[in-house]
Amino acid sequence: MSRPPPLRSEEVREALRINSGGPGSRVYTSVSTDTRTLEPGALFVALKGQRYNAAELLPEAEARGAIGAVVPEGRALAVTDLELFGVADVGRALGGLAAWVRRRSGVRVVGITGTSGKTTVKEMVARALAPGLPVYKTAGNLNSQVGLPLAILDAPADADVWVLELGTSEPGEVGRLTEIAAPTDAVITTVGPAHLEFFGDVEAVLREKLALVEGASRDGVVIVGERPAELVEAASLLRPDTIVAGIGEAASWRPDEYRIAADEVSFVKRGVTYRVRAGGRHHLVDALIAAALADAVGIPAEEAAEGLAEFRPLGMRSALRQFGRLTVIADCYNANPESFEAAIDYCSDAFGDRRLVAVVGTMLELGEASEEAHRGIAERLVRAHFEVVAATGDFIPAFRGLTTDHNGIGVVAADTVERLWEDLAPRLSGDEVVLVKASRGVRLEGIVERLQAFAEGET
Repeated sequence: MSRPPPLRSEEVREALRINSGGPGSRVYTSVSTDTRTLEPGALFVALKGQRYNAAELLPEAEARGAIGAVVPEGRALAVTDLELFGVADVGRALGGLAAWVRRRSGVRVVGITGTSGKTTVKEMVARALAPGLPVYKTAGNLNSQVGLPLAILDAPADADVWVLELGTSEPGEVGRLTEIAAPTDAVITTVGPAHLEFFGDVEAVLREKLALVEGASRDGVVIVGERPAELVEAASLLRPDTIVAGIGEAASWRPDEYRIAADEVSFVKRGVTYRVRAGGRHHLVDALIAAALADAVGIPAEEAAEGLAEFRPLGMRSALRQFGRLTVIADCYNANPESFEAAIDYCSDAFGDRRLVAVVGTMLELGEASEEAHRGIAERLVRAHFEVVAATGDFIPAFRGLTTDHNGIGVVAADTVERLWEDLAPRLSGDEVVLVKASRGVRLEGIVERLQAFAEGET
């Protein structure tokens, strides 16, 4: 695809509502908040964080190729040849610039949010639409108040559809991102207990996610997953034309038949077979949401199925990896009770005849619900017959009193990845199925690397 359309100085001033300044004479070919990724001709947005103030980096930004900068007004700054755009709030200015670009674009925007699966569904939707349309999608998970604007500002000029992910970590964030993205279509994957440290309860999480439906165009479509029932009911009240994708009775868009395997899911709808190279019920439901969206916007079923067949899981998101005889489900990017339950069910359903092992780390940002949530997942792991569990962080107290060690089977616990591996390794024979799951901040991917080295030493 092409590069983003350039921004002239007068367009930046218009977008940021800056009335002062002479006629524009500069053309910006990219926008960045990071001096390390600046390209020649860039507009540098000097954000301020808890540990940094990018307004102090203007000379470095200029040296790396920036020709202008969005800066806090009224602040003493280093002397440079940069064209400066002074604003009251640099962060909001970034969002305002992205909102201006989005409205000028005239493209169709699919906005996707949800407690679990939004990045996966974003990737699947982009695949399902791609055979018939030039599609641009959020890179990785640029879904925050900084990430989403940067994703929009990086959108190529020749895309007809943008598939954008909207995340949240505080009340009101989805609403603000919806204002920036101005979505045509809204997709909510699911709603469950996540970020409860900031939202308090699941009802508040539901209200937060529904802001996407409220802000979507009435001319677009709304797709939601079938769980929980409260999501289906609330979305349908806001938009009676809501399409519910799933396999249960609540679903209005469901397959005629389906199959779930360890490394693939497939389903048939109106005589067309869709296959996705990822196993488990959660991937089936994600694929149904993507296919329902493609169907609703007019993509021929055969083309959507062709696109979904090209999907592959990203990075450490439910990635099935085979290291010799050892099977590893690397799911180290996101963790909340809902996604944990899905991962456990996947292991039990797909590998019920194999020895199951779990390496589990803290589910972050659950607030007062954290202790109960970790205990609930610990109990579920025991009921699912995981023979060995290696626990760290908030899972250490969660397992106390649940199991006892018999014949070398049970729970090991440690406060570091290194010690956890030292305790786990002697209990592995090399042909297990190992689930590795935690929130990204726990950095359990180090265990995946050790499992690979262990398996390679076994073969």
